[in-house]
Amino acid sequence: MPKLISIVTASALALLGASSLAGASGSTTTKGKIPAVVPVLGPMVDVPVGQFVQAFAYCPKGYYVTGGGAYNGAITEIASSPTKDLRGWFVDGTNNDPQGRTFQHRAVAVCVHGSPSSSARTSAAVQASIVHRAEHEFAARHETVGG
Repeated sequence: MPKLISIVTASALALLGASSLAGASGSTTTKGKIPAVVPVLGPMVDVPVGQFVQAFAYCPKGYYVTGGGAYNGAITEIASSPTKDLRGWFVDGTNNDPQGRTFQHRAVAVCVHGSPSSSARTSAAVQASIVHRAEHEFAARHETVGG
């Protein structure tokens, strides 16, 4: 239960931060017709024992990601990052359950209406490269099977 409370608290803080960013960038709503900020919960993804699997949450058309995370229960999170194009959020998780059970995880994204700046796009591309290397290092060290 404490983990659920942390997730709800983190999601609320992310939405508040994204709302501030949306207001600062001039992204607003037109009398409630287009929400400035929307949370997206991606689909559940099975993570069998000994594998690490990516889960994604994609923003609706006309939105870009400003934050995100994982809802993963028993999965060990390896990486959590925006996609290279800032259209969504992904999480990588591995399952090390000693009893051989398959668990699930999913990504969560906080999306803002509008378009990201060119510096945000460049930063996301660099971060994606770093995350990709980290995933490969983790897999090599732990001999996991890619998902």
